Amino acid sequence: DGQIGKMDLDGGRYAVARFELGSMDYEKAWGWLFGEWLPKSGYQPADGPCFEMCGDKVDDDLHIVDICVPVKPL
Repeated sequence: DGQIGKMDLDGGRYAVARFELGSMDYEKAWGWLFGEWLPKSGYQPADGPCFEMCGDKVDDDLHIVDICVPVKPL
């Protein structure tokens, strides 16, 4: 049995990157977001939690996932 909790998020600006990910693709997606997109974006990470929002299932091992990262201008 899993546990379910809740948390309140402060408002602010988030970069939201949408991916179609298989179970083995999450590390690569996070790496691309922080290693490639963020350094070229004009933003830097801000204080606050990063999180994932899982959407529709495309097939047995492929899901639509939004990776959300708090950001602030450089």
